[in-house]
Amino acid sequence: MTNPQSSGLPESPLSDAERLILELERRAAALQSDQEQVPLVPLLTFSLNNEWFALPLDKVKVVARLVEVTPVPGTSRYILGIINHKSALYPLVDVHELLSLEPQFPTRSSRFVIVSHENYTFAMLVDTMAEVREVKSNDLGTQVRTGTEVSRYISSELTIDFRLVGLLNLDAILNSVSDGAINLATY
Repeated sequence: MTNPQSSGLPESPLSDAERLILELERRAAALQSDQEQVPLVPLLTFSLNNEWFALPLDKVKVVARLVEVTPVPGTSRYILGIINHKSALYPLVDVHELLSLEPQFPTRSSRFVIVSHENYTFAMLVDTMAEVREVKSNDLGTQVRTGTEVSRYISSELTIDFRLVGLLNLDAILNSVSDGAINLATY
């Protein structure tokens, strides 16, 4: 029979501090593993009247500098007209009007964002482009639950760089622009 102390290896139970450190390391590794499994979603962020919004990058076809807008009589009140970008015509949706925001006079920072959703492609005028940010897909689940008309155009809210950002609900926007003629999904 061998004595553990005679083999040169002292028997020392872990102290409370050592057990705590090992448990914290185990939890950190588990948290890191969970974070790596959550897919990231790239979002294009921009401002409208000093409020921040985003669109899924896979819905954005192109971001373009300002071009001339041609008014089209008899369209929805949410359509400012059409734009011609590289020989293609796109209706220009007035997102300021939809969101009950004061329209801004276009500046050098203003851009057209051409969006493709379902079978529809349209343009939106944004005041300032920010950047593309990747967020965890599970951060997009925060549904906006208020009684205001604006909230139906926001599918979720999230915080990016200490800013509250509303993810635009393209189904609701298209439904309003078409005066209910398009029913893509329930929202």
